[in-house]
Amino acid sequence: MSSFQSPHQLRAPRKSLRTSLESEFTKTLDKKVAQKVGMRLRTLLKLPKAHKWVCYEWFYANIDQPLFLGKNDFQICLKENFPQLKTYNLRRVEWSKIRRLMGKPRRCSQAFFSEERAALHNKRNKIRQLQQQKVVDISQYRDLPENIPLSLVIGTKVTSLLRKPQDGLFTGTIDAVDTANGTYRITFDRPGIGTHSVPDYEVLSTDPPEFIPLSSFQTKVRPRLPLIPSPRFLELLGNQVAQALGDSDPLINVTSPCKTEGASINLHDEGTLGGFPIKFLALVVRLSKILSVKKKMIYELKQMNTEAEKLRSLQEPISYEFQKQYASIILELDRLNTDLNDYLKAIQQYSVEIAPEQGLAPIGQPDFARQKFFAEAKEIVERSLANSNVKGEKFIDTIAQLLSLMLHLRSFAETDISSYELKSLNDALLETQKMIDESNIGKFEHVIKVPINHIQSTLSHLGNLGAFAESANDTV
Repeated sequence: MSSFQSPHQLRAPRKSLRTSLESEFTKTLDKKVAQKVGMRLRTLLKLPKAHKWVCYEWFYANIDQPLFLGKNDFQICLKENFPQLKTYNLRRVEWSKIRRLMGKPRRCSQAFFSEERAALHNKRNKIRQLQQQKVVDISQYRDLPENIPLSLVIGTKVTSLLRKPQDGLFTGTIDAVDTANGTYRITFDRPGIGTHSVPDYEVLSTDPPEFIPLSSFQTKVRPRLPLIPSPRFLELLGNQVAQALGDSDPLINVTSPCKTEGASINLHDEGTLGGFPIKFLALVVRLSKILSVKKKMIYELKQMNTEAEKLRSLQEPISYEFQKQYASIILELDRLNTDLNDYLKAIQQYSVEIAPEQGLAPIGQPDFARQKFFAEAKEIVERSLANSNVKGEKFIDTIAQLLSLMLHLRSFAETDISSYELKSLNDALLETQKMIDESNIGKFEHVIKVPINHIQSTLSHLGNLGAFAESANDTV
């Protein structure tokens, strides 16, 4: 009985063998197809024109990647002229209207090619200046992408486009950097080529390039010492600060970094620790803990969003406990943002007091800018309406408030844009909206608020901390 096998047991090995043979045949077929395609590609690349076309189409040096692989001019124009456009599938009538509004560019004229080459050469020079960490006027670099590639260092493995003694792409190692001429001296791996100087726009690093935000170049004075080197340093710093304060500060000793009842920010306590004021270090520790907790809560919120999308896709109800937990996280994040805003402003105020030579703007700058533009706008309106019949103070203030928005936007072309200017514009926009009748709110948002928000998004290079600029009604 033990040697008896059913028909199913007898056929099973043949089925397994057939599956194995089919998989082997498929692998062999795929390998043959790959070899055939590889041979055809190798034959194609032996043609000089084909090889040159491949290099121009897919080889982008580190310095050229943000310029060519980002948004093209058409995408930028489309975003500026149609900020509410959310789809790329248009009817022919809609597409024809867009093309008619943008006009017909001359893309094959000699003047167009010369202009494009000059613009590319100018942008490359600007990137080189930023890579050398020179003190520059950031207003002259607004046309560059958000991220600037870092300069390559000695010893970096690269792929370079070489013209002589052989024409092609070759790997090598950087031996020297010539910042004056914008070239790298590369020793190539292939025997017989040797060492040559190659322009930086023909050199691509083997590893992914590293970038630095353009906004980081707005701070022309570098900090003398890194204040927050690591989380471990902050943990030790928090213990030392708590000991220096006599364990009397609840914000450093409690598990939650949020402000407790009755806790206040006092910037005038004396004493130093490691050469830094104790109160300033305490603010930094609190700020770090709040950021750590907020990062953890954002991760939890993302997980809950994923779970909610899964339940909705399966058409399953969302439980009451899930909604309650989600709402509690939202409320906690709102409280964290409020405390974070307070500590950021306190640190900024303390920085202005202890280091005025750094050129930091005072805390009240947004209010001052908004009041200055409103006063200037009201003077213009009163002078223009001197001989008219418009005498209502409310109407004059509304017109002046609308004009102040235009003065805000004009100031962006005259000075460097910071979070203070944007905050001042936001406050003026909210104040103007309060003066508009409820029946005209929709028109105001469509004609004024949406375009201004779009202008802000295109001009801002501030990163995430711009959201924590001082509110008009908050005080430290």
